[in-house]
Amino acid sequence: MLLAEANVPYEQLKDMEEINPDFPSTDVVLVVGANDVVNPAARHDQSSPIYGMPILDADKAKTVIVMKRGMNPGYAGIENELFFYPNNYMLFGHAKKSIEKLTEAIGPL
Repeated sequence: MLLAEANVPYEQLKDMEEINPDFPSTDVVLVVGANDVVNPAARHDQSSPIYGMPILDADKAKTVIVMKRGMNPGYAGIENELFFYPNNYMLFGHAKKSIEKLTEAIGPL
């Protein structure tokens, strides 16, 4: 889902360089449908087609929840190693419906 389609105001967006240092002290990261932009292989796997690509360091958070419809690869056509990290959980289904169900389960804050 593009952030513009989700009606996220531009003022609330952060540059990658600005947000990446925050991930190690973040309790939970919710990744919606992203693949390549959160794949840690970009940092260390020189044989990967995305090696050297700037990514969000979501894997450095305490817990990562990735919402996807399935395990299909991203644009680069490769598996995302984040999906197999011990701090990652997969929530399969339609993202909007899943978020609505999570919001209902949590209730008002």
